[in-house]
Amino acid sequence: MNKQPQCIIATEHGFKGHMLDVCLSTGYYRMQHLMFTCNDTQADGDGYNIPVFWLRTLLRQCQPQRTALTIQKKCSSFHVSIKRAAINAEVEDLYSLYRGHVPFNTSATCESYLYQPEIPNPFESMMVEVRDGDKLVAIGYFDKGAEAIAGIMNIYHPQYQRYSLGKFLILQKMQYAVLQNMQYYYTGYISTGTTRFDYKTFPDPSAVEVFLPIEKKWVPYNWLGKEFLQDYYFNYLV
Repeated sequence: MNKQPQCIIATEHGFKGHMLDVCLSTGYYRMQHLMFTCNDTQADGDGYNIPVFWLRTLLRQCQPQRTALTIQKKCSSFHVSIKRAAINAEVEDLYSLYRGHVPFNTSATCESYLYQPEIPNPFESMMVEVRDGDKLVAIGYFDKGAEAIAGIMNIYHPQYQRYSLGKFLILQKMQYAVLQNMQYYYTGYISTGTTRFDYKTFPDPSAVEVFLPIEKKWVPYNWLGKEFLQDYYFNYLV
């Protein structure tokens, strides 16, 4: 199998509605204004690749576990709004604080993470805004399809780390998608080479599916686990 990332450039209709659903369901994900897929990625510039596998949550089967309910309770005093995606100085200030706090490399600005100036934005994007009074403490971006959403980025104020705002944003996106009668929440990839992405299964691991790229099939993640996926990668994807 070709190990290099593979990209799709949008047509004039963009990656919206059912077109986004189809791309997500075949193991593609957003990178700025493109859709891409890969089987491995470099670990924070360390010079070696780690296996990755794409995940999605079945919204209608998801029963939030105790951790999710605890986070919802801790964050109940915050004001949450969901609106069309936008970036302004307030968002960039929050992104700068977040970027200086996290232990991994990321884009210099929120705008450069999300957008690619030379290509028109082909997505229907939304954002979850979380405020403590007037203070912006978290932002979560996601893209809308017809039956699915894709989580793109979550950022939060470092002083609010104890509230697990990254996970709270995931729960807010899921709640929005359920109210829109959608079926899937695509969360990006998990890796057998690090635990950094394991949080993506936290609302209800039994409702998570993983994509097997050879079979082009989604199967329950908890049927397989990381040991199986590690063997799968080295047997079929290297």
